[in-house]
Parts: sequence; structure tokens; C-alpha cells
Amino acid sequence: MFKRFKGEVFTIPNILSYARIALIPAIVWVYYSLKMYYLAAALVVVSGLTDCIDGYIARHYNMITDLGKIVDPLADKLTQITIVACLVYRYRLMWVLVGLLVFKELFVSLMGFAVMRTTNVVEGSRWYGKLATIIFYLIIVLLLVLDVEGQWANALILLCIAGMSVSLVLYTVRYARILISAKKDKQKIDT
Repeated sequence: MFKRFKGEVFTIPNILSYARIALIPAIVWVYYSLKMYYLAAALVVVSGLTDCIDGYIARHYNMITDLGKIVDPLADKLTQITIVACLVYRYRLMWVLVGLLVFKELFVSLMGFAVMRTTNVVEGSRWYGKLATIIFYLIIVLLLVLDVEGQWANALILLCIAGMSVSLVLYTVRYARILISAKKDKQKIDT
């Protein structure tokens, strides 16, 4: 399996994804230990910008790799889970987002792995996943920077939950169609 990724480990987009993963402890330290919410928000923005930059470089310079299709969303999800975990004590409704985020990422990852095993193709992220990520980062930065409380905070968190839910449904439908199609193709070959 790892031979599949030979030569892909040290591409510029993948290095930027590793950098995003390396930022996670800094975000937690700044948020919890220093309680510098603006700086934590700035680190989240830097993480989001490196995500945009690595995607641009990968597409523009034809550096899209199968490893990058795994590491990039992994960096996103680890960052998202970390940030939500930081905010869960400040906003009670964030627990719902934590549960949804963990479920969504495990479920979609397992389905993606099943697609990869079945078709030998590593599926990349889709527009709806990217849109849910953008919504997530915008809302998280607002919650970190602004002193949003009560109904406004709940409304923002519910918007984030809605974006993730739609993304979950659309990924599930896509992967299910791919798996069903692959099964039908295999049945045709076997008969």
C-alpha cells in the first residue's frame, strides 16, 4: 500500500498539509494556555490559507497526488476537530457539532476507503466538502474573535451543522453510487 505513494511524500502541497497538522498544537496552546483568542483565530486563518495555497499549487502545477488526496483532508479534519474541542466548553451546542464532525469524518473516511479498495481510485474532495469547510472556518473564526453568545452563537453553530450535514449526505450518495456501479460492473464481468 505504501509503495503506491512513493515519490509523493515531499511534494510542496503535501508539505503544506503537514505544516497545517503541525499548527494544531500551537492553536491549542494559544487558545487554552495563553487565552489569546485573536492569535488562535489568526493561526486558524493561517491554517485555512495554507489549505487554499496547497490546493492551488497542486492543481495549477499538476502536483495532485493520491497521498495528497488523503493528507490534505486529514489535516483539515484534525484541525476542525481540535478547534471544535477547544470551543466546546464555551458553547454547549458545540457538542452536537463535535458528534456530527466525528461521525461524518469516520463514516466518509470508511466509505472513501471502501471506494479506494473497490475501484483502486483515491477520490478527492468535492465542492460540497470544500464549501462545508469554508463555512466551518468562517464561523469558527467569528466565534473565536467576536464575543458571540446566546442565540447568535447557536445560529452560527447550527449553520455549521447544516453545512456538514449536507456534505455528509452528498458524500454518502456519491460513494454509494460508485460502490453500486462497481458491484454491477463486477457482476457483468463475472457473468
